[in-house]
Amino acid sequence: LLGLALVICLHHFFADPIKCYRLREQDLSYTSGLFFRKTVCQPMLRIQHIEVKRGPIERLVGLASIQVFSAGGATYTFEIPGLETALAQKIRQYILDHKDIQKHG
Repeated sequence: LLGLALVICLHHFFADPIKCYRLREQDLSYTSGLFFRKTVCQPMLRIQHIEVKRGPIERLVGLASIQVFSAGGATYTFEIPGLETALAQKIRQYILDHKDIQKHG
């Protein structure tokens, strides 16, 4: 059990710093994974809903997670964890504003 806990801690120690997101004009993408890299890309026009989530521990340290929901999906497409609360709110507002401009503009 102690060995498993050590492996999990080491994985997070090395994997967390290489997680990244890219917010571009046409899409939002998120890359994660230590041994097997996974990139999820969501076009702005396909974003149905975006939520800023804050659990009790995240509230204590001033962090938040963004959950991105795509059109036609029952659950969120991907989640960007560990953002500062103000930054998460700015990203959410940017996506909502930019999505509206692309749709009507």
